[in-house]
Amino acid sequence: MENVVRLADYRRRRAAGSGRQAPANDWGPQYYCLKCDGDEFKLYASGMVHCAHCGSLMRNLLISGTKTEEAPQ
Repeated sequence: MENVVRLADYRRRRAAGSGRQAPANDWGPQYYCLKCDGDEFKLYASGMVHCAHCGSLMRNLLISGTKTEEAPQ
């Protein structure tokens, strides 16, 4: 199963939920594919991130859940 996400929006939502208040004019990190310049990515359950347009593996990105996001054991 996969999700297409904009990583800048994902990070912004997580930062807002953590209680930290980011400055209003801070755009945060901008992510894009170096191969095709796309800004949409597929996030797989394993934590791997691929470009939604060309399928390139984004090696410098790793998505992992926090303890509050993980399912109870």
